[in-house]
Amino acid sequence: MAYRFFPDSTVEANIHRLLHEQVEKAINQLSQTFEKNPAEAIHDARKCLKKSRSVLRLIRKSIDKETYKQEKNTLRDVGRSLSPARDGAVYQKTLDNLLEAYEMTLEADAFSDLQTSLSNLYSVRLGKLIEHEEILHNLVDELKKSHTRLQQLALQETGWSAIAPNLHRIYRQGRERFYTAYDEGSDTAFHEWRKRVKDLWYDTRLLKRLWPPVMDAFEDEAHRLSSLLGDSHDIAELRHFLLHHPEEIEWPETEQKVLLPLMEHRQYKLHQQAQELGQKLYVEAPEAFIDRVAGYWKTWFESSKG
Repeated sequence: MAYRFFPDSTVEANIHRLLHEQVEKAINQLSQTFEKNPAEAIHDARKCLKKSRSVLRLIRKSIDKETYKQEKNTLRDVGRSLSPARDGAVYQKTLDNLLEAYEMTLEADAFSDLQTSLSNLYSVRLGKLIEHEEILHNLVDELKKSHTRLQQLALQETGWSAIAPNLHRIYRQGRERFYTAYDEGSDTAFHEWRKRVKDLWYDTRLLKRLWPPVMDAFEDEAHRLSSLLGDSHDIAELRHFLLHHPEEIEWPETEQKVLLPLMEHRQYKLHQQAQELGQKLYVEAPEAFIDRVAGYWKTWFESSKG
């Protein structure tokens, strides 16, 4: 079913359905689909795990603290175990996108050695995960256990009260981190902001039927902002890898002198675009944002009952 809330179900039933679907999809990707297309399976499984963690954050204050911590950590740790193989693909794509953005100033094959090195790195990392089947089996086993526990979740609140405090927290943190990112200007600060932007995007997807014309537009902008910050984060991760793991790739100093300034300039442009969007998405005070969405929620559920 769709990744969204339905008004003919309780909040608890919606939560159970969403967690069931996303964790089950992740399990299937890492078991049934993995052998056919490992790269795609890892990518899709990690997306499902991120969605699941976002659903958990939306009910964080409505479930037992230890339960939240256990399930969040399980889903996070499984995702991290898949990251090395996935990162190799991201490094390649990030470099390709960077070169494409500056194609007018770079020769087509100027970084062919680095591109080949990153491609080989990805193949090696993915190969290690494929070869060590027990690692994958253990990850699937952990997800199955989490899946069983998550279906037994009991919310301490019902209706709008079950999600409102958490949505308020996600929006408030995103707003605070927006200002912090531009005050500090560090990769870490922008990454922390990105986490809450991504949660806000996922949450808007869940609630898009409250008022489709308004929520669709908000979702599109949140998605675009998440993508901009994601591109910047990918550049930061690639730069960190290149500078701290030179033994794993071929990257001549002449290429470094060209690529590093391009990375910095590209992030600057991405952050400019992100700032404009951030100002629009976070223009409201958290209380005003929650009150507005609460109004949509009330109208939505009342009309669905009629």
